[in-house]
Amino acid sequence: MSNPSVTGTLPSLLTSAHARLEKSFLEGGAALVSVTEIINSLMEIMNRLTGFFDGQTSRKTIDGLRRTVCDLALLPSLAETRQTSFKQITDLCDSARDHVADMREIIRYLGTFAITVKITGAGLAEFSGFAEEIRERIQSGASEIGRFAEQLNGMHQQLDTARNFADGVLTEFQDTIPAIVASLEASSANLTREHQAMAAVAQEVKSIASGIQGKVATVLSALQIGDITRQRLEHVQSSLEFLDEHLAASGSFSNGDAERVKQAILHLAHAQLTDTLADFRQKCAAIFQTISSFTTDAARILALRDEMKEEDESLLHKMQADIRRACGLSQRVQERSQESDGLVSSVTQTAQQLLEGIETIRAIKTDIHYMALNSNLRCSRLGDAGRSVNVVSGELRTFAAKLETPADAIVEDMRKVEQATMTLTTDEAGDIDHIHEPLQCALDALETVSTQMDEGLGEFSAQGQQVFSRINAAVSKLDFKDQLADMLQSCLDRLEPQLAERPATHDLEPLMGHLSQRIFAIYTMAQERALHQQLLPFAKTSEPAPSTATAQDDDELLAAALF
Repeated sequence: MSNPSVTGTLPSLLTSAHARLEKSFLEGGAALVSVTEIINSLMEIMNRLTGFFDGQTSRKTIDGLRRTVCDLALLPSLAETRQTSFKQITDLCDSARDHVADMREIIRYLGTFAITVKITGAGLAEFSGFAEEIRERIQSGASEIGRFAEQLNGMHQQLDTARNFADGVLTEFQDTIPAIVASLEASSANLTREHQAMAAVAQEVKSIASGIQGKVATVLSALQIGDITRQRLEHVQSSLEFLDEHLAASGSFSNGDAERVKQAILHLAHAQLTDTLADFRQKCAAIFQTISSFTTDAARILALRDEMKEEDESLLHKMQADIRRACGLSQRVQERSQESDGLVSSVTQTAQQLLEGIETIRAIKTDIHYMALNSNLRCSRLGDAGRSVNVVSGELRTFAAKLETPADAIVEDMRKVEQATMTLTTDEAGDIDHIHEPLQCALDALETVSTQMDEGLGEFSAQGQQVFSRINAAVSKLDFKDQLADMLQSCLDRLEPQLAERPATHDLEPLMGHLSQRIFAIYTMAQERALHQQLLPFAKTSEPAPSTATAQDDDELLAAALF
């Protein structure tokens, strides 16, 4: 250690300055490395987001939504087609009911004629059984027509239920589907534009982050001033130690010579410290200017984060709400459509049963016709006695034949009912039952997109905040200009009271040539050597320096010292 009687407390102050420099720059470097790590992480997130916006996922989602919109847009027309089919069947059913009424009226007349036959043929043994048989057949026909009417009424009730369903579905579709379709169409177009805008925002974030990376690299490079300053302090410390050793070894020096040597070295130390402080302030000012811009960059990243999040939330959530409404509608339609399909099947079966019933009525009509014909033949053989029964039997044949016309009309109506129900079971209206499938697929895809977006933006939000926090921390740790510069200034302030007039150098070489050369040999920077030669021009630059400084230029020496 140096002798306090020569250099006072300056060496301990230099040691303290050296330690603070080393600690501050290590912490500052660590803060910058931390900023680099968080920026790299942010860049990865932005790469994923921009890849998502520019990639297939977004386009597939939008294409799927547009297909779903097309499917939804068809629903009102499909529901109207089904409603039209049900109305057609109902109209046919009403027509058949009218024909049934005609048949009932004919049967009523036939019943009247059967009573007349019984009355007119009361005295004729040949017609005693005929009247009863014809009455039974007519009653049988009436019963069949009654059952037929009941089945027809049942089918009509089923059709009323089906039509109510169709009316409800059509009304619900007309009230909701156009609005949902319009909203989804607008949202799909907006989503494309929004993703393009968000991609641009993400690209700007990447550009800012890349700029921060470049600035961090610049600052990390500029932090070499810390190592340079630390080494120069070490060199000043060593020069003072060498001075103490030199004076202690040169006991033959007069007080005047010893003072001249001391002043020469103290002035050299002062010059080196002054030059070091000037460089330090200049470099730290540049560092602080660069890192001060970090705060603006970080604030811009946060603003872009908020802008991107605000853009995303409203649209994606609105689209999901629209499709959930459509999904709920399709679910209700599917449940009610299954009931409708059951009704269609029941109507088809009823139509088949009615056709079978018509054939039964026709068979009864044929029986009545032939029974009446037989009666006519018998009456012809009886002559005048059978004339009245003959007239009534002719009327029976005539009215029985009239059953054929409404029966044929009913058969025609039932054939049309079969065709209409077949159309209901095979037309595109059946797609209503499955519309929930593409809707659910679109909703799943949209939720996947939303989840990916939420995750990406959530990571961006968290990382953006960390970037801001770490940059603020780094700015506070890298503000060397005032505190550390003041510390170096205090070293100068401690040295200056010890300075007297700088001695002439023309006759100093015999007194301190070896000391000067020993100090010169420890320098690692050309700037130090130039300043030394300016104050002590007898330093031998050609003399081999220690191994740490031989055969290396200044850049190599600096690199060796710093790394």
